[in-house]
Amino acid sequence: MGTLLQDLRYGLRMLAKSPAFTAVAVLTLALGIGANTAIFSVVNAVLLRPLPFPQSDQLMSVQYFDTVLGVPHKSASYPDFFDWRNQNQVFSHITAFHDSDYTLTGGDQPAHLSGEIVSADFFSTLGVAPALGRGFLPEEEKAGHRVVVLSDRLWRTTFSADPKILGQRIILGGRSYTVVGVMPPGFNFPIQTPTVQLWTTLADDATATPPDPPITSERGAHFLLVVGRVKPGVSVGQAQADMARINSNLSKQYPDTNLHFSSGHVEPLLDQLVGNVEPALLVLFGAVGCVLLIACANVANLLLARSMTRQKEMAIRSALGAGRGRVIRQLLTESIVLAIFGGFLGLAFALWGTQGLIQLVPEDIPRMSQIKIDSHVFAFTLLAAIVTGILFGLFPALHGSKTNLVDSLKESGRGLSGSLQHNRLRGSLVVVEMALALALLMGAGLMIQSFARLQSVNPGFNPHNVLTFNFDLPDSRYNTAQQKTFYLQLLSRLNALPGVGSAAASWTLPFSGNNASISFSIEGRPVAKGNEPSSAIRIISPAYFQTMQIPMVQGRDFAPTDTATASGVVIVNQQFAHLFFPNENPIGKHITPGVSDGGKEMVRQIIGVVANVKARTLRETPKPEYYLPYQQCLITGLSIVMRTQTAPQGLVGAARDAVHSMDSNLPLYGVQTMDDFMGASVSQPRFSMLLLSIFAGLALALTALGLYGVISYSVAQRTHEIGIRMALGAQAVDVLKLVIRQAMLLTVIGWAAGIACGFILGRFLSSQLYGITTTDPVTLLAVTLVLGGIAFLASYIPARRATHVDPLRALRYE
Repeated sequence: MGTLLQDLRYGLRMLAKSPAFTAVAVLTLALGIGANTAIFSVVNAVLLRPLPFPQSDQLMSVQYFDTVLGVPHKSASYPDFFDWRNQNQVFSHITAFHDSDYTLTGGDQPAHLSGEIVSADFFSTLGVAPALGRGFLPEEEKAGHRVVVLSDRLWRTTFSADPKILGQRIILGGRSYTVVGVMPPGFNFPIQTPTVQLWTTLADDATATPPDPPITSERGAHFLLVVGRVKPGVSVGQAQADMARINSNLSKQYPDTNLHFSSGHVEPLLDQLVGNVEPALLVLFGAVGCVLLIACANVANLLLARSMTRQKEMAIRSALGAGRGRVIRQLLTESIVLAIFGGFLGLAFALWGTQGLIQLVPEDIPRMSQIKIDSHVFAFTLLAAIVTGILFGLFPALHGSKTNLVDSLKESGRGLSGSLQHNRLRGSLVVVEMALALALLMGAGLMIQSFARLQSVNPGFNPHNVLTFNFDLPDSRYNTAQQKTFYLQLLSRLNALPGVGSAAASWTLPFSGNNASISFSIEGRPVAKGNEPSSAIRIISPAYFQTMQIPMVQGRDFAPTDTATASGVVIVNQQFAHLFFPNENPIGKHITPGVSDGGKEMVRQIIGVVANVKARTLRETPKPEYYLPYQQCLITGLSIVMRTQTAPQGLVGAARDAVHSMDSNLPLYGVQTMDDFMGASVSQPRFSMLLLSIFAGLALALTALGLYGVISYSVAQRTHEIGIRMALGAQAVDVLKLVIRQAMLLTVIGWAAGIACGFILGRFLSSQLYGITTTDPVTLLAVTLVLGGIAFLASYIPARRATHVDPLRALRYE
């Protein structure tokens, strides 16, 4: 321990004697370590940290497996969930849930609240009990029970943290609910942004207005998410086998609805939650790791240059009896001290950088609210600093510990062979930097081009100058006929507003994240019930296509006369017509969608064909869709769309006034533009592109500095040689070529290695690219030229300095 303290004190003194070297090295390391720490804070929060529930590794996402498409089917129906719950042998608890929206009234202003309808064992499955009161009882799943559990935030902000809230009644959607519990602070499930504000039981879904049956009895209605807690000792494979057994039996028992779901899919809940974002985050973590390696190579080059000035010191140590291991330990101690200083400064950079990252992280990345610098991130920073210190200090220490006592102790000794070996090592480090920088530049170039092509994709409609919003019409006060009348009158008022070109309603909107598929039958093509085709469905008002500027390809739009008493009509998109009516004119054909407006399903005539619209992402290929008029098949919760002649945000107040003039208890929510929807749909690729571009730029800057340092040092070493050349008649341009040729040789070698590294990185990026291959020649040529140009500039300055060497002074110095 005493020797270590002695090494530390001596190392600190030596670093203090070279403040410029120390500052440059610490700053270089801080940039690399800080960037890694900031990205690790995201990786730690999203991928590594366990879910905030007891024994969270036991929580599993439970799904069907579609044996026809060969993919998991995420959502389940109530009857199937009930069978899963009753028949499984592997779960201690299993629960189902889905999103729901509520309007809270009875206070000063009505408020829109986001909620979840859940089964009774929801909280026991997660292993979290309410902080106040209790969870739900099994009998509270039955129709007629209306109970609610509040989030801690809702309890504090809306109910002033009233401890007497238990047993009180609140009005949600025009109905009275009894508060039975308040969840602990920080509880958030489903894990999403914004967070859930309240939870009610599936009794809400068990109530229906005749002749419609309750949704809890509809085996073909898939919209539930299911989570189970496996019993101790039960593996994922065992759970999946048990679910496959149950689903196989259900497919035989209910072939009309379950024929394709004869198997099951079970995976850890954390994997299901982060599966979509994990590849992108790991690529970014790998990219920022490359930046740290470049920083290490730069500092290693600085240490190698410094070791040449300390040869006499090392020789004296050896002459006095210090073994090579003792010298290496001293040099490594100095390197680790440098790295720790860089780590602390990097942590400060990371604190600032993490705040910027939080602003950039898309909202659809799960657990983004948990991104912070905590003890795990601090431990990572400390470990990164120590490993970095060893990594960049080892080669200089090994090199610096090899001394030639005779040459080193001579006043004019230069150790030519040592210098050559020294230069080769420094050049090799620059080649490594070049290769890593080129790989990152290739990745950034591919991501930039991919994002640009994604942005140029035509979604099938015009998203500009379109305002959207939602409100909930409580069915406790509005029956189906009254809801239709309400929407009809509201759209009339919105269309009359100054600055509004047209207004319409839709369930659902493209890129809103809400989509539904419903099966249908085609007249004259009878198939078994379970084999009926299905397609995405939208329920719209007249003028929807006009408002969204979706081209009508054939036939006509819905008209105000397409009411419940008129003949059934339907409009399909081009992909629907292509798949189901190839080489035919679909106009006049009849289909029967598996949805009704009360009573029997209606046979509908195809009256029009519209252009394809991308509904989920810009990457997707067109999917078949059909549209029904809301007057013939209303589903509550229509979204309003308004095409404006001015900035859409300027009409929010007028739209709110129009709604409140008809019912003051209807708060608007989800107020945004279609451009906002489009921006959110590309938020993840934008995030990856921005960060990868930043890291590539940082890598390029560090590489340029490294090359500049190597060439400058080489010029200083070759001052005598350059003086002799100029004395013998060499011109300035000859010296310029000599120096730049050395830099370009390193660059060419770095190009070759970098292209190979870039192709490897491209394999990991391939799933994130759109419209471009990982071997795109334009990108490869562009980044190669950029790196070559930067390398030329980095070498030009020392090369110009070399042309000003005075031959007489250089010879006199020697």
